[in-house]
Amino acid sequence: MRRYVLLLLLLLFIPRTAAAGPLLIAKDLPGWDISTPDFYSAKQLYGYINGGAELYLEYGFRQVTAQRCTKESHELQVDIYEMTSPEAAFGMYSILHGDCPAALSGAEWSCVAPVQILFARDRYLVSVVPYDRSTETRNAAKDAAAALLKRIGARDFRPDEIFRSGPLSPGRSALLFLRGPLALQNALPAWSDPLAGIDHFDLFFTRFGDGSRKTEAAILDCKSKQDLEKVLMQLGLPGAGKDWTQTKGGALIKRKSPRQIWYLKGGQAKALSKRIP
Repeated sequence: MRRYVLLLLLLLFIPRTAAAGPLLIAKDLPGWDISTPDFYSAKQLYGYINGGAELYLEYGFRQVTAQRCTKESHELQVDIYEMTSPEAAFGMYSILHGDCPAALSGAEWSCVAPVQILFARDRYLVSVVPYDRSTETRNAAKDAAAALLKRIGARDFRPDEIFRSGPLSPGRSALLFLRGPLALQNALPAWSDPLAGIDHFDLFFTRFGDGSRKTEAAILDCKSKQDLEKVLMQLGLPGAGKDWTQTKGGALIKRKSPRQIWYLKGGQAKALSKRIP
């Protein structure tokens, strides 16, 4: 009994190695060599991705798992970023993906392009990069992404119902989730002034419509009532209440709670404001 207790105490104090999440295995890519995974913590992220680590940390990052796959002259790289939440993984996906000529079957938040396959599922952001443009490498990249998507399981991140099937659903595919100043600088610099001095917030933002119907919509959550008051002052609407109020710039703002506002601007803003409770 004493030996068992001593062994248990030793196990408790042994430093933990990186916990393996979803990984590629041999049957996923027959004929390819798949490297032993390398794990990089938050402290090691700076050296691994050579710039941009702060953005991942701003959203909430745990570790990245890297695997290289080779077959003769063909090569691809798989990086699996484990974030702190599905929301954080979706947020990184929303600001990193470019034009998406195609998507992965069964994955709403996915982008299949010649230079990269990127998708977010559960708390994982997965990047598969083919290092050459051959058909064989591209097909292997798709197979790798599909295998990891299945292995992760779970379901796609679900934004607020208002973006899924509600009044703002036309902007669902263009939805951004931003969490901090670095995300703003990368994806939505026009909001840097209204959110100046606010280091922590959750902002869902989208655009939809063409021409005179072009519209912007957002839901902003601040971490404190004081932060939201500062944002309202910078928008020119200090003390905005529960009714829709128009800024000098033409935007409509409604306070939904002490820390949350809804925002509409553009050709459909007034009509949408009547449909949003």
